[in-house]
Amino acid sequence: MKKPLIIILSIVGVILLISIGIFAYIKLTFLSQNEIKEIIIKDTGLTNNDIYFDHVELDVKDNRYEVEFYYNNIEYEYKIDAKNGRIIYNNFKINNSNTNENNNQNSNSNNANKNSTTNNVITLDEAKTIALNEVGVTTSDVTFTEAKNDYDDGRLVYDIEYIYNNLEYSYEINATTGEIISYQKENINQ
Repeated sequence: MKKPLIIILSIVGVILLISIGIFAYIKLTFLSQNEIKEIIIKDTGLTNNDIYFDHVELDVKDNRYEVEFYYNNIEYEYKIDAKNGRIIYNNFKINNSNTNENNNQNSNSNNANKNSTTNNVITLDEAKTIALNEVGVTTSDVTFTEAKNDYDDGRLVYDIEYIYNNLEYSYEINATTGEIISYQKENINQ
């Protein structure tokens, strides 16, 4: 009776040691969930009270965190390198300041008003300019990888993609209003 008890205790001890080793490896190798949240808060310029984190999940196989959060009832996604905190991907559009936002809105309104008299459609070059203005770059700063018109749910849109500073920016812009429908930023080194 003593021998089976010793075997069971030995197995439990080995499992416990392995579990402690895995826990220590994760704690020492990867950033914590709180550190990942701080990276997102810093990147978005928001506060912890502005954001509702839906989930912050460590993908050990890919060495990254996958994060979903809500801001103003809109869901956003980030993928962050779990070891060094580098942002791999996000779809959160950053407005640099209210002044820039107002300028863009005025520019979009002017474009919409200007185009309402001519076919109610902005040009591809105007869509490119809208996408570039969001990041504050010019055509000479970027490499366009896609710039075309398309239809999404029956409405005409422009799909604009460009590379700037090892990041690929993707936009879908309403061809009638000049409004940015969707936005993504992804690190191209991954």
